[in-house]
Amino acid sequence: MADTSKDSDNARQSPWDLHEARLMAENARLRRICDALIERVEGSGMAPTAPYAAFQHSVVLAQQVRERTQALRETNRQLMAEIEERRRVEQRLREATDKAEQANLSKTKFVAAVSHDLMQPLNAARLFTSALQEDSDERASPMLNHIDTALRDLESLITTLSDASKLDAGVVTAETMAFPLSQLLDVLAEEFRQMAALKGLRFRYVPTSLVVRSDPQLLSRIMRNLLSNAIRYTDSGTVLLGCRRRGAEVEVWVADTGIGIGQDQIGSIFQEFKRGKRAVEYHERGLGLGLSIVEKISRILEHPLSVTSRENQGSRFLLRLPVTTLSQAGQQALAQSSEEHSALTGLRVWVVDNDRAICAGMRTLLEQWGCQVVAAESLPELRQQVDVGAGDAQVLIMDYHLDPDTDDGLTVAGQINAARSEPLPVIMLTADREQELKQRCATHGYMLLYKPVKPMKLKLALQHVLVGRGPGS
Repeated sequence: MADTSKDSDNARQSPWDLHEARLMAENARLRRICDALIERVEGSGMAPTAPYAAFQHSVVLAQQVRERTQALRETNRQLMAEIEERRRVEQRLREATDKAEQANLSKTKFVAAVSHDLMQPLNAARLFTSALQEDSDERASPMLNHIDTALRDLESLITTLSDASKLDAGVVTAETMAFPLSQLLDVLAEEFRQMAALKGLRFRYVPTSLVVRSDPQLLSRIMRNLLSNAIRYTDSGTVLLGCRRRGAEVEVWVADTGIGIGQDQIGSIFQEFKRGKRAVEYHERGLGLGLSIVEKISRILEHPLSVTSRENQGSRFLLRLPVTTLSQAGQQALAQSSEEHSALTGLRVWVVDNDRAICAGMRTLLEQWGCQVVAAESLPELRQQVDVGAGDAQVLIMDYHLDPDTDDGLTVAGQINAARSEPLPVIMLTADREQELKQRCATHGYMLLYKPVKPMKLKLALQHVLVGRGPGS
């Protein structure tokens, strides 16, 4: 009965009464523990003030912990803010870089388009001038030479701007191949020998039979710039283009007896728009980009370039190329090519170019070489003159950029050859130096020449094209 009565009393208590009872019991337990601790401390022989000092010290430590924790939180907050700000700055930098790259590519495309449009009439003018020079009399010859020099300077300026723009945009890549170095240098020697003769200079050429690995077109740009400078800045004496074997490499020299470069300027001649004082006096139309282009292309090709010069005594530029060997197929093609180097008399050539002046100039020049020429401004016009599928032709000279909204030259050349049992060798002409076009021509086995076409280059291309790819332009 007693237990039943106790349970009844607990049931009558409210929840708050039970909670208060439990708190009082817990308080009593903690008081007993505290008394025991105090008794132990006092019995340990410590000074009467030691417990208070220990408590005060713990309070100070706790305050320091709180302060340092708060300082750490503030530092962490500042660090996070700085990280966020840096992230925003990096994002803005990425956006600015993207815009700069897009602007650079747009500039490159614009320069390429302008260069192409300027090269069209320039190409026609060069073809007519070359044809006139071969039949000119003594009175007209000096004037034609001046015209040719002016056109050549204009071509150099346009090509230089286009090359510099593409190199800055990073769209120039090397496509190396093994080829006899003489294929490239022989053409350049013949071309620049004539230019040197116009200034009364002696031109020496030391050829080589070595095979090198390089990109013929990019290497040609280097050599043209160096040879042009050598002739431009030499008033009397000699210009040398020579080769010398050095172990696994061949050194290609371009040396002159011209104005030279001061020792204080040697270190800056490869900078863009940097021209020596005497260079300005000799050739005021230059842009100061030629040697910058030479240096950039040499780095792309990984061909070390060096220069030595003395003021008023001349300069020497030296380029080192790796020596290699031709494959068996390349050796056979080279042997066949040497057999084909005969006069162009009777060579049957088809020319397709949408520029009427270029068609006329090409016909005039080729006919002076003894070629039989059929020229047309489009494929339909060519079909009106000849049987494209069975016509008796040996070479097709094709312009790449034809009329808008029509097929390009690669497509038209493919259509012509698709109709023939034996495809024609194709020489593709263009002022477009895009890498993609270069690769497409290589895929189809077409030789690529850049406008304005140099007569000597075209003549040798006609001799080489029947047996494979000739030297770069």
